Amino acid sequence: MSGDLRASTVRGLSWTGAAQVFGYLIQIGALGIAARHLHARAFGAEIAAATVVGIGTIAADLGLGRALVQRRNLDPGHLAAAFWLALGSATILAGLLSYSSEMWGQIFQNPSVTEILPTMALGLAFTAIGSVPRAQLERSFRFERLALADLLSAIGGSATIVLMVSSGQGLWGLVWGFVVRSGIGGAIPWLVAPFPATFRFKLREGRELLDFGWKWVGSRLLGYGQQNLDYLMIGRYLGDEALGYYTLAYRLIAFPQIRLVQVVSRVTFPAFSALQADFKRLRSAYRSTTTYIALVVFPFMSGFALLADPGITLLYGSSMGNSIVLLQFLAPAGAIRAVASPAGLIFSSLGRTGLALIWNLGAAGFMILTLAVGIASGLEGVAVAVSLSAVVLALVSQVIVCRLVDYSMIDFFRSLGPSIGGSSALVGCVALIKMGFWPYLSLWALLAGCVLVGVFTYVLAIRYFSSRVYHEARGILQSALKRS
Repeated sequence: MSGDLRASTVRGLSWTGAAQVFGYLIQIGALGIAARHLHARAFGAEIAAATVVGIGTIAADLGLGRALVQRRNLDPGHLAAAFWLALGSATILAGLLSYSSEMWGQIFQNPSVTEILPTMALGLAFTAIGSVPRAQLERSFRFERLALADLLSAIGGSATIVLMVSSGQGLWGLVWGFVVRSGIGGAIPWLVAPFPATFRFKLREGRELLDFGWKWVGSRLLGYGQQNLDYLMIGRYLGDEALGYYTLAYRLIAFPQIRLVQVVSRVTFPAFSALQADFKRLRSAYRSTTTYIALVVFPFMSGFALLADPGITLLYGSSMGNSIVLLQFLAPAGAIRAVASPAGLIFSSLGRTGLALIWNLGAAGFMILTLAVGIASGLEGVAVAVSLSAVVLALVSQVIVCRLVDYSMIDFFRSLGPSIGGSSALVGCVALIKMGFWPYLSLWALLAGCVLVGVFTYVLAIRYFSSRVYHEARGILQSALKRS
């Protein structure tokens, strides 16, 4: 990357990453409080409805936000066209979700989904209102403002959950927490990056954006469906209680797997798009991206797998103990999906949204077959199926990327080497500490000690396995702190 582009990317990662970390901790804390007041069925109903709303959110965007970021030449008419198209489609889809709420309740075999879906569908309009300002902020690398929106939305949503659940509102605390988070996340970008939402645009400008956007949104819908098929099948065939336990485990790995990757995607997609004509620099940027995603995600997932017990009990309470083994089985899927995710950025930044659409269609079909086999063994079977399918799909997606940008699989695996070595050392040391001190320490002391030993071991191991990556990561962190 050029100096200016690298500086903008580092600054974006520092602001957005910090906001996501703090937001994640706040949300997990709120979830822990809620878990002590609610039954697992409540979490199952909420995630079922949220999954449906997620489909609507992607469809309502029409890929316009991504098209605005990817497009080289942008006129005011493009912004106006994108805003009204997104808001119009969001309003229509919110109405359709409300109208079809009974159908979705029947699909999940859960009447609570029918009851809460119309309220949660309000989030579509809020997201649409902030879509164009968000795209403008991403395009201009003003990530500190997006970070503010993300952090405040996490605080607002979490506070709503805690207050309502603690006062006996039950499931509706989760529902309104979702709506408040969506509302704040849509309003703040509009306040910090307003633009004249006039009707002065040409149909040609809307068509230009949709030409890119419809393929991207089709690909995203298939990708989203692929990654959420487990929710659908568990809710349908195993019930809302089982889905609740699964959700509580999955949400822990969601930060490294989804949130952190979203941070990287949001920041690096504009950079990848700027490099789309320079394959050499694009390959270098891609390798750096996978290296540093793995550097952060692999130790997280290793820690989750090792410390699920006693971590789940301490966070959610003993009543949610069924989530322990699920977290242990899901952690590998989180690591693998995270390092495979930049492949989608390559598809989009090169304008190969049609190829991405075909890929996600095939991946969704493979996931259906895998989950159909796994669900026969219950929740644990689903978790194992998710991890095994993640391995296969990650390898195939990397082969496609290698062909697109003349990259080699050997280089891809080399980019993961430091993280694999460091995580292996972490696993060995933490496992010994856990086995040796379990009988003598309180659960909180044991967890804290294992985390401290794990962090220290991992940092030393990274320095041993790759001093270059260690010093480069240290330099990036120092640069980010200075720029922040």
